[in-house]
Amino acid sequence: MLSIERLALSVSLCALALAGCASPPKAVPGPRAEAQTPLEQYEVKTHDAPDQVGLTIHAEGLSAAQRDALAAFVVRWRAAGSGTVVLQTPSDAPDASAARSFALAAESTLAVLGVPYDHVRAVAYAQGAAAKAVVLASFDAAVAEGPDCHSIPWGNLSANGANAAYARFGCSLAANLAAQIADPRDLRGDNPLAPADNTRRMQILSNYRTGKTTSSEKDQQASGAVSQSVGGPQ
Repeated sequence: MLSIERLALSVSLCALALAGCASPPKAVPGPRAEAQTPLEQYEVKTHDAPDQVGLTIHAEGLSAAQRDALAAFVVRWRAAGSGTVVLQTPSDAPDASAARSFALAAESTLAVLGVPYDHVRAVAYAQGAAAKAVVLASFDAAVAEGPDCHSIPWGNLSANGANAAYARFGCSLAANLAAQIADPRDLRGDNPLAPADNTRRMQILSNYRTGKTTSSEKDQQASGAVSQSVGGPQ
């Protein structure tokens, strides 16, 4: 009888040990505790950051390199949504008249490159004890920022009794999205979708109602055949 009791006790201890193995692991809090799915543990955050170009004031006006810099600046400005360009002129420049003339030349160049005058806001700033007087042109652009996956611990990947995602699950996906997205404003919904073009759809519906073929006509240039010149049947 004693041996049976010992056997029952051993079975109970084994069951408890197995239950302990299947217990949920210690939770590793993720950046987003309110995530509904594992892939939502990490998100790409967006914020506005100034895109700025500095133009050293020259008595002879804008140089060719400065015009090229403004041209590249306008390309980025247009891609960022064509917002307001802030043109800052140093109020404490050694030659105030030359600084104003240079800023006007920069504004005219921006207009030629496609930035309307009503999109430019001219302001003054104090540059202090800078070696050279500089006119600054800037605009706010959306920037995507992903999570820093290197700073997040992996956790115990073998402790999956709760069938939960590990701590870094989805982190690289969010980081890659932040690095690759062309326009971060898409993540904020700032870019509304263009209206759909229903011309083709209405044509297909019209063909269907009249019993005509609804598929596109075969393009002869898209036809092809396997070459029999090498290795083909003789």
